[in-house]
Amino acid sequence: MALTIVRNDIVNMQVDAIVNSTNERLQPGGLGVDAGIHCAAGPRLAEALGEIGFCPTGSAVITPSFDISTCRYIIHAVGPAYRGGMSGESELLRSCYCSVLSLAREKGCRSVAIPAISTGAYAFPKAEAYRIATSCVRDFLLSLPENEDMMVYYVLYDDESVSVGSKADAAIREYISDGYGAEKKRALKDYFGGRRERNAARPARAAGDMPCGALAREESVRPRPTDLGAEFPTDLGAALPTACEEAEPPASYAEQDLSFAQMCQWWCEQKGISKKEFYISANINKSMFWNMLHHPEQIPRKTNALACAVGLRLDYDETQDLLMRAGMTLSRYYALDTVVERYIRRGDFDVFAINEELFENDLPLLGAV
Repeated sequence: MALTIVRNDIVNMQVDAIVNSTNERLQPGGLGVDAGIHCAAGPRLAEALGEIGFCPTGSAVITPSFDISTCRYIIHAVGPAYRGGMSGESELLRSCYCSVLSLAREKGCRSVAIPAISTGAYAFPKAEAYRIATSCVRDFLLSLPENEDMMVYYVLYDDESVSVGSKADAAIREYISDGYGAEKKRALKDYFGGRRERNAARPARAAGDMPCGALAREESVRPRPTDLGAEFPTDLGAALPTACEEAEPPASYAEQDLSFAQMCQWWCEQKGISKKEFYISANINKSMFWNMLHHPEQIPRKTNALACAVGLRLDYDETQDLLMRAGMTLSRYYALDTVVERYIRRGDFDVFAINEELFENDLPLLGAV
């Protein structure tokens, strides 16, 4: 369950369905996505659409892909023409995306590639169109049953479309540039130097010893024969719930002796986040996380690790702790880390907004690709 931005010709996407942005009469026009898809699919596509005849704005219809071998279906979406935003254009575009995703699900599609509908000749503002698309995709993925999954690609083609939200302004560029400055390097050196001093001050323990916090918790819940006396139960499990209820509260995140994936699960439990909400908020596939969970030796990519921290809504220190469990850290020497840190520090955990910024700066996107 994920959404990612790609720069590609949509007819080259290896997916179950591609989306064609068209008009109510379902006739090709101009030299954009519509014309390119008709050219690649061949004359049978025009014949099939001629039989359908009409599709109202805000809706979509589906046909076979005909001569396009990279997909099985073409979904033809009729987006609104932009007339200043006061004629229900946003609601119509939202309806359009919802129709596309519903049709894809009806046909059993596991992957779909969608262009920036209505942002070409229909002049819909690209930033608003992207926000509507990501909102619709997020709501749709959340509505799917646990046993269903779908990968959604937001496909941009021409150079003009690359600036999705026009937010790569002086502020973000200055923030990125400042991350490489001498002052930030000194702060980074102080941070790691201080952490080394704190680690050196901790009492050493022998190899194989249980962490102090874990040992204290185990001691608090372990029933002792001397405490139970002659009435030591034959069913030890029956005595454990009472002992557990009297245990100390769970230790802080820093005291958890868990792998990266296990720590993600721990945070989900602490924050009351369902697994589906976590996958979508982090923009990751559940199969990828399952592999990490059952194969702790597999180290996640940095973009996936950062995506998990964002999906869990972790603050800066909590993020550093989670990354450390995968042998990583947030470093201000790297533009990717600096952009993500900026969002984390201001409490903005919208992974799609972060990916918009990253895409505009030609940086890797968070989550599944």
